[in-house]
Amino acid sequence: MFKLPSSEVPGYSAIYRNDQFKDGTLGSEFSHITTAYELFQHQLASAPKTDFLGTRKFNAADGSFGAFEWMTTTDAAQFVNDMGSGLDHVFAQYAPDAKGHGTQQPLGMYGNNRYEWFLTEFSAHRSRRYIVGICDSVDVESAEFIINHSDVQVIVCSIDKIPRMFDRLSVTPHVRVVICMDRLDCSRPNPLTLAFNKESAGRLRERAAELGITLFDIDEVLEMGRKSPTVARVPGPSDICVMCYTSGTTGTQKGVLLTHRGLIEASRSSHFNFRFRDSVHLSFIPLAHCLDRYVMYMFMHGGVRIGFSCGDRALLLNDLQELKPTVLIGFPLLLNSIYENMARATIKAKGPVGVLSRMAYRGKQKRLSATGDLCHGLWDRMLFRKVAALLGGRVKTVISGALDLKPEVINFFRAAFSCDVVQGYGQTETGGAGTIQRLSDYTSGHIGVPNGGSDIRLRNQPGYGYLATDVPCPRGELMIRSNTQFAGYYKEPEKTKATMDGEWLATGDIVQINPTGTVSFISRIKHHVKLNTGYCVSAERLENVYGGHPLVQSMFVDGHPDFGKVVAIIVPDPIEFVPWARVIAGLPEASLETLCGDAGVVEELRRTLLGYSASMGLSVGEQLGAVFIEPVPFREKNCGLFTS
Repeated sequence: MFKLPSSEVPGYSAIYRNDQFKDGTLGSEFSHITTAYELFQHQLASAPKTDFLGTRKFNAADGSFGAFEWMTTTDAAQFVNDMGSGLDHVFAQYAPDAKGHGTQQPLGMYGNNRYEWFLTEFSAHRSRRYIVGICDSVDVESAEFIINHSDVQVIVCSIDKIPRMFDRLSVTPHVRVVICMDRLDCSRPNPLTLAFNKESAGRLRERAAELGITLFDIDEVLEMGRKSPTVARVPGPSDICVMCYTSGTTGTQKGVLLTHRGLIEASRSSHFNFRFRDSVHLSFIPLAHCLDRYVMYMFMHGGVRIGFSCGDRALLLNDLQELKPTVLIGFPLLLNSIYENMARATIKAKGPVGVLSRMAYRGKQKRLSATGDLCHGLWDRMLFRKVAALLGGRVKTVISGALDLKPEVINFFRAAFSCDVVQGYGQTETGGAGTIQRLSDYTSGHIGVPNGGSDIRLRNQPGYGYLATDVPCPRGELMIRSNTQFAGYYKEPEKTKATMDGEWLATGDIVQINPTGTVSFISRIKHHVKLNTGYCVSAERLENVYGGHPLVQSMFVDGHPDFGKVVAIIVPDPIEFVPWARVIAGLPEASLETLCGDAGVVEELRRTLLGYSASMGLSVGEQLGAVFIEPVPFREKNCGLFTS
């Protein structure tokens, strides 16, 4: 990491940059690409007849999925031209007064990841429109808020969303046109159309007419464009590309306006770090969020093939095995879940399998540390190739965003899949870019160095005890300055102003600059807990530290208002916890639920974690005053996210 000389000012650290881009720019390579539409044209020019987007073939008879079928870049370009022309006719006839940001019009997208969503984005960009994404799994109230706040009048959605939208039209009165991504005659079946038939779909048209809504399916709009092509009105770099809804750094939902320049610069900076070519990516992180779009733009710089998940979370591993991707992008929740299941079958297993797996794991770790080689001829052949096959057998790079991955998860992935594992940091407000770990870096516990073209610095947070002058590691709120920054929050000028410190984005996250020249995430400011003793602790940091103990699967930390100490709700790792707790309780046949409620077990777990906290260097104020044990994992109880 490169430190700009004499860049310190009172209250702030020095300014840091990626040492490969010391002048703060990304150089001239791909500099001619300044918009997402130009990026699509680059894809077309560089790989016109090659496979580009893949979708799994669906068998309506038994509900199964087969192999991926591929659309070439040339076919994708035809779709974009036809759909773009069709959208021009739809807006001109049915939503001529549609308003959005400035002179641009918004187009709503509501559904799961699929090629129709992805290509409709470029179709909208063809005429300077921008996308407003609504996540497939979002609750009804959130969807209604986004639709109303964004002023969308035309929405492209999957067929399962149409009855819901019609039922709630009274609270989304601006909607005038709904375009179904599925055939309304159900002649192109997929899992979403199975609940409909030709007659019930016909009734949707009747209902739309009664409500004064114009309803098309996507083929009808494509046909409009084919019959009467329009002239493209391409966007400029400062035009809005997408509006992503997020909680932002603080508060409730905000519409984050991201420009073409911002997203292209973000994706270009990451492309330079990875240089993916001849690679394959599975798209399953919602396109309504910033991350997967930013990632796919990154891939398009190198001509990577993109396959779309079938949409069923329970079949995600099956998607991976069928596509055999070379790159896996995921959040820690997903990667932790994969780790937990695979580790239980290998390094945490009992008997000969566990003994052999642990021996193999140690052998690979030793070789990696000594030589930097991710592969091991003996142990890969005997064990880890079979493990790697669970994700398709070809994964060479795993990229994790959001919160920190535990070191044991990173090390296991490197051993099991013989692949690079890197962590990155970004926010929707920065187009997904911020910091990224280098491929050649086999350490853990940090989020890398600044992306090329991004400057970072730390701002003092004395109220929480973090200062840029801290020794040996400067600490403070992460500030980012780059061309990837958002254009503001839609209709929220005061909140936009509050997020900026001059030309710097205040992320709301506490980090430290390590002696190795990397950045480590500590916690979000809003996740700090101030005890009634006046002592301030990072709940998120404590969750990560205590979560590294073998008995802990996950935990929630907060401050207790009465006795000024930290308390925790702990979900134990059943494989490690149950035999340990049975010994403590003297109940050799007790269930997990029984053990979680045993007072002696609870107190012994607290004492065990106190000893662990001392070994991890936690202060007295960061030690647990009380613990509560919850047998049901948080994700199963509250989140409904990926489990295998």
